[in-house]
Amino acid sequence: MRWSFWPVSITVHVTIGVAVLIVPLLADVQPPSPAPLHSLFAATRTVPIPPEVVAAAPAVRAPRNFPSVVAPTTLEPERVEPPAPPGEVIPDLPPGPGSIDPSLLGSAIGTNPIVPLPPPPTPKPSQTIVRPGQGVREPKRIAGSPPEYPKFARDARVQGVVILEAVINERGEVGRIKVLRSVPLLDNAAITAVQQWRYTPTLLNGVPVSVLMTITVNFTLQD
Repeated sequence: MRWSFWPVSITVHVTIGVAVLIVPLLADVQPPSPAPLHSLFAATRTVPIPPEVVAAAPAVRAPRNFPSVVAPTTLEPERVEPPAPPGEVIPDLPPGPGSIDPSLLGSAIGTNPIVPLPPPPTPKPSQTIVRPGQGVREPKRIAGSPPEYPKFARDARVQGVVILEAVINERGEVGRIKVLRSVPLLDNAAITAVQQWRYTPTLLNGVPVSVLMTITVNFTLQD
């Protein structure tokens, strides 16, 4: 043999020896079988809730209904009160003798002086009206003509007595008149005549007073 075939021969022999050792090992060894898959979830058991726990549980409150609030669509403008007019300013003066009356400072500061208001008028005493009798004499008529008979009442043949209540003042003049007994067609004629009558003044303790008296006016037809 040539020396050039020795390396080839050695390589072939080594390869055959390795194959003889490895092949039996691969034939005897079997891959392990996969382990069975187990469920990750364990079975659970339903346990009933005791009735005592249910009774002690707090009741669920119903939701409360709150009233709905609607915002106004428009806003009212804010009211602005007008400023009060400035009053009169009176400077402070030191008290004591020689001080000036503040009411006299108006002309000095260009305003009108403060003039005190006059006292209110004294009310007149109420007029006293008395009736004749108990020391009061009835006034006597001193002037005035009898009433004129109305033509339409005469034509209608109407006659009768008209009774009036009149107030005679301190001067003997006839004031307020009221009809106590009426004859419709003759009342105006009686009132017109009595308003023109004059009486003597009525005195009470020497002082003239008004008197309330009854006046009778008789209308009689004369054929």
